[in-house]
Amino acid sequence: MQSAFGIVIFSVVAISGLIAIGTFIFGGAPPHSSIGGNAFTASTGDPGVETPEMREDEVRQMLEARNRRRIARGETPGDIDAEMRDLLSASRRTDVDTEVRAEVEAIVGARQARRRRKGQPEGDFQAEVDELIRSIADA
Repeated sequence: MQSAFGIVIFSVVAISGLIAIGTFIFGGAPPHSSIGGNAFTASTGDPGVETPEMREDEVRQMLEARNRRRIARGETPGDIDAEMRDLLSASRRTDVDTEVRAEVEAIVGARQARRRRKGQPEGDFQAEVDELIRSIADA
């Protein structure tokens, strides 16, 4: 009886270990990738993506909260719409990274080289770079 108990314990531990190793190797996605979600939650995509509507809503909420604090202190509230226009127009005038500018200039240079090979007019290099940077910043 004593010898059968040891064999049963050893075999259960060995089989469990093999199952654990197999699950680790052939388990698919990393185990921490599914934390916080399950089959019933909707995928929201990239959490870092912010739409212009979301940005405007958050700016408005921030300004309204600041006005409530001003009123609570006895100060006069500011004009939310004017402050929103100032903040959002300042955020559209973003300075681009030098690496991004270099990539955009390479793209525009390649476009102009293709136009040159086809015999088409090249156009203004700097204006095209600025336009492409604006379209990237607005996206």
